[in-house]
Amino acid sequence: MNRIPIIFVVIMVVLIGFSAFAGTTQDLGKWEKGELLLENYSFEDGLAAWNLEDGTCCERGGQYTWEIDDDNSQHGEQCLKVVGLIATGTAWHAKITQQSVSMKSGGMYTIIFWSRAEEPRDVNINIQLQMDPWTTFHGQGKTFNLTTDWVEYSFTFTANTDVDKQMWVGLAIAQSDVDFWLDNFRYFEGEPEDDMTLEEVLPVDAKEKLATQWASVKSGRF
Repeated sequence: MNRIPIIFVVIMVVLIGFSAFAGTTQDLGKWEKGELLLENYSFEDGLAAWNLEDGTCCERGGQYTWEIDDDNSQHGEQCLKVVGLIATGTAWHAKITQQSVSMKSGGMYTIIFWSRAEEPRDVNINIQLQMDPWTTFHGQGKTFNLTTDWVEYSFTFTANTDVDKQMWVGLAIAQSDVDFWLDNFRYFEGEPEDDMTLEEVLPVDAKEKLATQWASVKSGRF
């Protein structure tokens, strides 16, 4: 019987171990505080990992389009522009979300992002189970008032249940058809501690650990 060379076995073990480690960021509770739990948070990879849900899929009436804007970013080279065509007046009738997200009961979590709008308008936090019974978690109805300037907004909550890669995190947007821009949309366990200025640079890799240096956020600290 042929023996598998020892060096081959070692390589395979290393590769399997690395693959398991690389895939654990969203596994329930296997992240570190401050570690970013969303992919492509600054839209440098285009629309990858993000979803636009509006009335065209669910007969709610709202219509929106989105595109990558490489002329007006707050961070990096690109940001997201959301174009409103038809609003319904009900925020959750259209959403910008990232799916397969987790949270662990008892952990304190933060959603923090930069945004601006063509004219003042509102957006709402949306944290929801991505399957039946579509349970809405923290922040439903929490409204942020966008202005024509780039402003950083945040929302911090304590999770009251375990959710293992079965919820989405994002914004509900159908209350208005005013165009707006979104950049640096982050979700992590922890809370803002230091203010971030426009000049500071965040990691390009969405899995890098935040330096938890956020302090009192200029707008939307709760």
